[in-house]
Amino acid sequence: MKAFFQGWVVAILVMAAALAGNIQAVISKDVKTESFFLAQIPVKADELELIVALPELAEVILKKGESSSGRVIGIDAQGQALSIQRSGKTAMIPLSQIQKVVFKNGALVYRSNGRQIIRGERDRPIGKPVTWSGIPLNTFTVKNPTQGQAVVKLKPPVVSTAQLQGIQSVARNRQYVVDEIQFNSQQRTITILAKPY
Repeated sequence: MKAFFQGWVVAILVMAAALAGNIQAVISKDVKTESFFLAQIPVKADELELIVALPELAEVILKKGESSSGRVIGIDAQGQALSIQRSGKTAMIPLSQIQKVVFKNGALVYRSNGRQIIRGERDRPIGKPVTWSGIPLNTFTVKNPTQGQAVVKLKPPVVSTAQLQGIQSVARNRQYVVDEIQFNSQQRTITILAKPY
C-alpha cells in the first residue's frame, strides 16, 4: 500500500512539472501583435483620448446674430479663440463672442483612416447622437486641420466609466463626427454634440 501511494505522489509530481513547463513555454512565446490590438494599447480605465472628425465646412454663429463660415483649424485654450480658414485666409474669433459652431450636414468628412464620407443622404449615422458637456477646453485639440481630425480627452465627471467603455466600443469600427460645438468661456469648457458614422 505504501508503494502504491509513493507511486501516486511521484506521478503527481511528474505531471505538475510537465504542466509547469508547458505553462512557461506558452508564457514565453512571442505573441503576434496584430491579433491583440487592444492589449497593446495602454488604456486608463477612467480616461479616453478619442479621435473625432470635424466636417470641412462649419458655420460660426456669433452671439450678436452674425455668422462666419469656414474650416475649423484650431482652438487656442489659453488665448480663448477659435481659428477658422476660408479661401486661404485665417480668422481668429474670441470664444466669448461665439454662440455655437454648427458643422454643415452635406460637408466632406475624413475618417481617422483617411477615407472620405459626406454626411446626409449617402452616409447616415449608424448610432445614437451623443452630447458631452463640461469638457475642459484644454482637453480638445485639432490635430490635423486639413482632414478635420481632432482629439478630445473624455473622463469623469464629463462621462462615467461605463459610458467611456461604450464610447470606446463604438469607436472601434465607427467614427464620431461632430455636429456642433458650444463654448462656455467663463468656465473654460466646451459641449460637443456628435454622431457615430
